[in-house]
Amino acid sequence: MTGKSNRCAVWLVGLVGLALVIPMDLSGLQEAEPYEVGTALPPVDPDRTLVDITLDDAIARALERNLNIQTARLSPLIQQYALRAAEAVFSPTLSSTYGYNNSTNQSTSQLDGGASTSTQRQSYNASLFKTMPWYGGRLSTDFNNSRTETNNVFSTLNPSFRSTVSFNYTQPLLAGFSTDNQRTALETQAIQGQIADLGLTSEIANISHQVQVAYWGLRATIEQIEIQRRNLAQAQELLAQNAIRVQLGSLSDLQVIQAEAQVANAEQSLLNTEIQWRNQELIFKRLLVGGADDPLLAQTMNPIGLPVLLEQVVDIDAAVAIALEQRTDLRQTRQQRQISELDLAVTRNNTRPDLNLTATYSLQGTGGDLFDRSGLGGDPILVQPGGYVDGLSSIRERDAPTWGLTLNFSYPIGNKGARANLQRAELQIEQTDLALRNQELGIVTEVTNAGLAVNDYFLLLQAAQRSREVSERAAEVEVTRFSVGASTNYEVGLAQDALTSARLSELRAMFNYVIAIAEFELVQYVGR
Repeated sequence: MTGKSNRCAVWLVGLVGLALVIPMDLSGLQEAEPYEVGTALPPVDPDRTLVDITLDDAIARALERNLNIQTARLSPLIQQYALRAAEAVFSPTLSSTYGYNNSTNQSTSQLDGGASTSTQRQSYNASLFKTMPWYGGRLSTDFNNSRTETNNVFSTLNPSFRSTVSFNYTQPLLAGFSTDNQRTALETQAIQGQIADLGLTSEIANISHQVQVAYWGLRATIEQIEIQRRNLAQAQELLAQNAIRVQLGSLSDLQVIQAEAQVANAEQSLLNTEIQWRNQELIFKRLLVGGADDPLLAQTMNPIGLPVLLEQVVDIDAAVAIALEQRTDLRQTRQQRQISELDLAVTRNNTRPDLNLTATYSLQGTGGDLFDRSGLGGDPILVQPGGYVDGLSSIRERDAPTWGLTLNFSYPIGNKGARANLQRAELQIEQTDLALRNQELGIVTEVTNAGLAVNDYFLLLQAAQRSREVSERAAEVEVTRFSVGASTNYEVGLAQDALTSARLSELRAMFNYVIAIAEFELVQYVGR
């Protein structure tokens, strides 16, 4: 009995000694270095280059290479050509014609100038037409020339040259005077150019905001991976210590199974976070690359910027006033209303009768060899040689002027079509006004919500920070209690899970706050 008692005593002394050693090893459950946001790195891939990038560099790269921005930059250029096309309506149009005619007529009367007369006629004509950009006037100028040569025995100018210069100006007095389709189209294209510029500004701001959101989202997933790594390391350390205790007989197999389950859950959480990181990185890269062959797609992005966590002073009333005045989408809608007003004006003008005043003035001159014939159909005697210049001299001297005024009036009885179009245009203006008021109400709501979100997320951030601090202390206390046998591995696991959850909540609150500030700035100036 004495020997047996001595062996038991030795065994108990050894067990106590091992128990004293094990709590010292449990210090591995506590983190060697405290977690700090911004120190984590993305998962390392030996086949990929790790590229550090700041937020400013990311935005600059997106402005240079993003395909949506490149596409939007073309819209103002396209609109410039549309404006030039509308302006071309008021450019002068030059036209010219040349004609040749050779005719032979058999005589049916002794006054026909011969048994058979042949006439060769050539014409050289030019005209210039221009629509005036004011008051709907139209100006046309014609310069017509002809040369005629004949064997008619009665002709006294052979060959004969005839030149005519005429000016014609038509001025609408009712319909088409204040506005018309051409002038409305020109003004519309000018406004469309302003709308295209606002569209480009909006696209740049929205892409920059998307880059900012994706940047912080990528940074957040990298931090989540680090948090889950630490959680997995602690779970694995706890499992190792529990395995030793089971061998010593101080813990049951159930507690080891619980620790194994905690490790499995931590591994699953880490894997899910890595999947989120890969997806988020693709979203971020998609905004920065200019095509499928961009080398950035084969690199690993490491956003090295850190959010600045300062309390933002939010003045919602001032922000709403700015938005109602400067929001790009609201300005575009107001400019669309200006286009509707132009359409209404031209539609109202088209209900008026057509009353056009046309003024014409022309000068003509003739030239050629002048012959005198003795008697009717006698032999020709050249009296005075001449030519084409004689007709031009006659025009210059205004020897044969002609002028006239004409009033043209037309009006469709009832004018039902134009009046129906006018009523439709008026209803469209009313509809646009209602849509504009609804848009303003939506902007007020959006800006107000964005401002409140900044304040709410700041409060959530402060609460998350306090929760994380408490969870860190609780985890440390639980590890200490476990080291002296006052706690179980289950309670330690709960404390570690609570710490991980608190860190993730703080991380989400941190980046949500930063994004809320950016969102509040965006909605004051740019629409979605």
